[in-house]
Amino acid sequence: MGKDLKVDFLHPHPDRVARRTTILIAAGFTLLVGLLSAVGAGASFRSVTHGTNVLFEVSNLPIIADMRQLVLGSQNHGKDLAGADDGRLSILIFGVGGAGHGGPELTDTIILATADLNNKRVSLLSIPRDLAYPLDGGRFQKINAVNAYAEEAHPGVGAKIAAQSIGELLQVKIDHAIKIDFNGFEKFVDALGGLNINVERSFTDYSFPTVDDEWQTVGFAAGPQVMNGARALQFVRSRHGTGGEGGDFARSERQQKVMTAVAGKLLSLGTLGNPNKIAELWGVVSSHIQTDLSIWDTVKLAQLASSLDSQNSSLRVLTDDPNSGELVSANVDGAFMLFPKKPDWSEIRTIANNPFETKEEIAARLRPAQEIKLEIKNGTTRDGLAAQISADLQDNGYTITQVSNATQRGYEHTVIFDLTGGTKLTELARLKRLLNANVSTMGLAATADAQPLKVFSPGMTEENVDATTTDFLIILGESSLGMADGYQ
Repeated sequence: MGKDLKVDFLHPHPDRVARRTTILIAAGFTLLVGLLSAVGAGASFRSVTHGTNVLFEVSNLPIIADMRQLVLGSQNHGKDLAGADDGRLSILIFGVGGAGHGGPELTDTIILATADLNNKRVSLLSIPRDLAYPLDGGRFQKINAVNAYAEEAHPGVGAKIAAQSIGELLQVKIDHAIKIDFNGFEKFVDALGGLNINVERSFTDYSFPTVDDEWQTVGFAAGPQVMNGARALQFVRSRHGTGGEGGDFARSERQQKVMTAVAGKLLSLGTLGNPNKIAELWGVVSSHIQTDLSIWDTVKLAQLASSLDSQNSSLRVLTDDPNSGELVSANVDGAFMLFPKKPDWSEIRTIANNPFETKEEIAARLRPAQEIKLEIKNGTTRDGLAAQISADLQDNGYTITQVSNATQRGYEHTVIFDLTGGTKLTELARLKRLLNANVSTMGLAATADAQPLKVFSPGMTEENVDATTTDFLIILGESSLGMADGYQ
């Protein structure tokens, strides 16, 4: 009797295996040849375009460069990250309640993070949620609603749109936006194994919100402690704490403390140098985060963060402190809002654009290099403006020789008359920027030795120069109202 016929589905006939292997090898070889041909063509084109070596251009093709940097690390200190080609990278970070919370897209946290890639340092500027965001027609809304409206109009990319809007207001370049909700924050902290936080002052918050719109009591004792995600979220969200920990400003300082602790934990674990750990953390928060950063940008950002000096960081909170703050509070149709002391936003914009300078350093840089004598005339219908502006200029290091009203009122633009014969052009340019002014090209109405000196205003009205030692005569117009303190 012949052998029984057997069919083995798990171990097919050797001839079939050989044919399948041959087909796979051929397909793989064809794919490899195609890939190498594409790489060669791309490198050849770049070589001709740039006048460089083909092998050099192979290593700098975008995908090859990205893979090389992922494996070997970047030598550009993050400058190849999208938006960082000028040596500075700015990211606007939003914290929102997310699904299950009232007003899920209202921003509970807004922080402008700026990295100085050349000096390997980082700055955090907290923007209060109650800051008044100007709308058309003299209307305002709280800045924490900007993201909510942007997300409603542009689902899925609201954070990027909101960051662009806030960047335009602050006149600062914002390269990227990151928005994370409360659940994502909790999961991220837990994935890190908790945070080491030193609570500076003990406090109790008897009005901390719950997810079902009720209230609960939470408290923190002073001293170092390890916080899990839920505990850290309570720490950064509390707004009604005792012991000086109530309000947005104290909360902003706690939020910066937690961000610093997150950075410290990431660095201490070596996480930022481990692509697998980055991927694991990303998986934890991916459904709770919205950002315009690509996966490659995320890896590059992690590499960049690992090179920054966390001890060389600058932390700043905009406040309404009567003496040192930049903001004033007001009631707008029953809503509490914060407005900049300088209505033209100049002070806040200066801070946002110079995040690594203290107020004292900024003030010192803006002071004139030599004694400059100014005569100030009020060319507006706003009483007391000349005295207010004069006081500000005096604080900035200028000498005020005379303060009075101009003969003609109703100036739209401030006008500066140079009485130095062009010998102090640097200071003239500084004043022009400071006052948002025009420089008059009109000559003197009389010879330099005549007393009093007279100048022609843009409307051809004669104005006396009352002081005999004046370097610049300034006639104030509406364009300089921003230097005056407060909204009138």
